[in-house]
Amino acid sequence: MILAIASTGNVSEAAAQIGLTQSALSHRIREAERLLNTELFYRKHKKLIPTSAGKRLLQSARVVLGELERAENDINKLSVGIEHVVRIGNEAYGSYHWLPRFLTGFMAEHPSISVEIIPDVSMDPYTALRNGSIDLTIVSGTIVQSGFRTLKLFRDEMLVVMPEGHPRAGQDWLSPEEIADSTYITYHTNPGPGREYEQLFSRYQLLPPRVIRAGVTEAVVEFVRAGAGITIMPSWALGPYLKQGGLNTAGVTNEGLHIDWQVALRRDDRRDSPATLLARALKQADLRGRQ
Repeated sequence: MILAIASTGNVSEAAAQIGLTQSALSHRIREAERLLNTELFYRKHKKLIPTSAGKRLLQSARVVLGELERAENDINKLSVGIEHVVRIGNEAYGSYHWLPRFLTGFMAEHPSISVEIIPDVSMDPYTALRNGSIDLTIVSGTIVQSGFRTLKLFRDEMLVVMPEGHPRAGQDWLSPEEIADSTYITYHTNPGPGREYEQLFSRYQLLPPRVIRAGVTEAVVEFVRAGAGITIMPSWALGPYLKQGGLNTAGVTNEGLHIDWQVALRRDDRRDSPATLLARALKQADLRGRQ
């Protein structure tokens, strides 16, 4: 009821959405306010707006209804022979081009395990692991948080990505000064441990003159392709975008810059759990070859 009223702004539409008459829903609002001894909505320009108490209930409603929906989906899977659901997250650097082939093979070998992709945890996969929103996640860089165990997947090279026609296109590698001389396109402005900020900008005490935060891989690539700046990306995530054209790459300094891709699980996950089985399958798979 709370969610329907907040999303529609009026009683009649909310009532139709949840299958009640308008009078029945109005009665429920009054009864809820009586039980809680506070108003949940107020009227503004003919719309119902949640009060502070209503907003607090709305926050809980989204959590509870989301968990109920996940429970119903899990139970529905049980009815068709699926005994376990493993939820996998991915970080902002991550890519999904390899995933369909890998999961097709994994689920053929493990028909009682279903895998769900949870895409909205990329900025904070560790919190999602802790609270149970996901069961494992693929991450890159250095893991500094406790409570997790990891399986190393492979070592990856970070590359400077620039648009075609960039003055430095064609160079084998760019110096720290050359990289820091351009507008920098990034996922977000919180530097991750073991990545380009720590290994390059902080190490050489350089910062680009301007930083554009683009949020997701596709947006970062399109900003670069359009000539808005340059970025640094793992070659594994970058592969599909290079095939589309309009981009050039170079090494990061003459020494190169590398990161490790890892799969992270909660430390207390059993060694024979479905999540651990999936993590081991990821480690054994040739993910870099799944382009």
